[in-house]
Amino acid sequence: MRTSRRSQRINILRVLFAFLLVGFVLLPFQQAVAIPFFSKLPAFSLYVQGDPQLQEKLTNELNELRKNSSALESYENLRDIAHYERGNLEKLLRAEGYYDATVRESVQGSEIIYQVFPGPQYLIKSLDIEMPANLRAGFPGLPISIGDPLQADEVLEGVQTITRYLNENACLLNVDVTYQATVIHQEAAARLVYRVAPSPEVLVGEVEILGATSVEDDYLRSKLNINPGDCFSRSKLDAAQLRLLRTNLISNVTHQISEPYNGLVDVIFIVQERNHRTITLGVGYTSDEGPGVSASWEHRNIFHRGEKLEVESKVNKVKQTLESKLTIPRFFRDKQRFTASVALTGEDVDSYSSKALTLKGLVSRKLSKHRTISGGAELKFSRVDEKVDGAVEDGDPDENYHLLAFPLGFKLNTTDKPLDARRGATTALEIKPYVDLKNNSTSFVKNILQLTAYKTAQSARYEPTLALRIKAGAITGAPNLELPADERFYAGGGGSVRGYGYQELGPRIVEINEDGQESLSDAIGGRGLSEISIEGRFRFSKTWGGVLFLDGGNAYENPRPNFSNLFWGAGFGVRYNTSFAPIRFDLAFPLDRRDGVDDHYQVYVSLGQAF
Repeated sequence: MRTSRRSQRINILRVLFAFLLVGFVLLPFQQAVAIPFFSKLPAFSLYVQGDPQLQEKLTNELNELRKNSSALESYENLRDIAHYERGNLEKLLRAEGYYDATVRESVQGSEIIYQVFPGPQYLIKSLDIEMPANLRAGFPGLPISIGDPLQADEVLEGVQTITRYLNENACLLNVDVTYQATVIHQEAAARLVYRVAPSPEVLVGEVEILGATSVEDDYLRSKLNINPGDCFSRSKLDAAQLRLLRTNLISNVTHQISEPYNGLVDVIFIVQERNHRTITLGVGYTSDEGPGVSASWEHRNIFHRGEKLEVESKVNKVKQTLESKLTIPRFFRDKQRFTASVALTGEDVDSYSSKALTLKGLVSRKLSKHRTISGGAELKFSRVDEKVDGAVEDGDPDENYHLLAFPLGFKLNTTDKPLDARRGATTALEIKPYVDLKNNSTSFVKNILQLTAYKTAQSARYEPTLALRIKAGAITGAPNLELPADERFYAGGGGSVRGYGYQELGPRIVEINEDGQESLSDAIGGRGLSEISIEGRFRFSKTWGGVLFLDGGNAYENPRPNFSNLFWGAGFGVRYNTSFAPIRFDLAFPLDRRDGVDDHYQVYVSLGQAF
């Protein structure tokens, strides 16, 4: 009965925490519900006569201006703030086409009241584009037309539309598009004219790259996608500069264009190479793994064509690794790369200890901007010592393996940042068939699928991000105890289910001690894995942020993942945002704590988000 009540309390706690997390993330965080500790500006109410949609839009835009305004920090008097923001509202109304609007402000206690009388919205009475007839013939049209409201965003989008069209379909030496809007107050209307400045059409002459010292010239030229005789386009020059910077070998690039001659212009790219060598040192801490240190060295131009050599070492009381990796870009194809690595690893957990040497070669190819496939071969020599009685069928805890694997992978990635994603999603699938060259009867297939998704409400207060991770794994082809212990699935830890010890979740064996009493062994790992994590991330300033999270997961003897029998952990954390990645501090609590197994809480300190 006591166990049943405890289970009910835990279930209620999970539901309440989930509702709290989702509520924090989805709440619009208007000024009226601002958290006092972080709110410095007074609350405001805004009313627009006869137009609730305009009222909502102005409220959101004024909140956005408040977040990014340093001028407001110098005001202390509420009336000064109201006067300043009234000017902002008048500008916003003109940008929406309301040129006869009136804004009145008043202060009631600690709140500012804005009353807006928008008046008529000005419409476009006439619209014209002044450009050469040969270019105008193929122009598909503008995003606005006669009769539409004179809105600043739409007018500027028209400038961008014309500019994009000329960059893609003309060879103009200079693309200069301007507009003139003439307001007619008596008619609540406007005349709009777009003008393309006259410019000669030219082709590309000679193309040179100056300033490179160690990077081979033909490698940099391959990134330009600009050749003599091409139609001249400044947008192509900008794209070429961006591709040079993305090689991570160039710190600065500019271009010079010669005076036109015989319908040609020469283009010179002037580059400055960056330091190709980097040394990094790192520290971290988790309650279950203890303190850890890491060190790495890399050379991003080892053979003068963008090849990268990395050497990295990580050490804590549980796991030690030393890995060297060579990456060769443009491996037989422009969008293909080859990665070769050799790694030494040692691991010592409660249920086993292992030492391994792994040799790996992998070819990855970009199918599109977001999709990548990969395939290769891996050879792993390992010695595994099982510590749990009964975990090895023949009774010998020492096992030597010579595993040959052929990993196949697919990844779809639309996220904006690798270490601190705020929008987008990823789908990663790896299928890894193994065969033991020492024992041909040992063969199995390891499958892992992981999904992540990120959604940020940038217009809301504290820019909340909802982050979701789902992971499932299955190993088929061999019984659980015939698999190498270090290849089985385990759950628990900072990268899995926070609140539980490293690899503390999974199948266990019933042991009988000398007194004949039964007890459970340490987790021995399984053939199935299920994990789910949800986070609400908040930015209180450019530097500081916070997070609420809920993790669930477990490993199973059966290879079929099961999301109905999970161990749950919850907690909160602090983020210190650097230019590279956030530094995270998480405090997690096990919601399904097992007496004598799980601690009351776990602490995690590391670089980058949890996922």
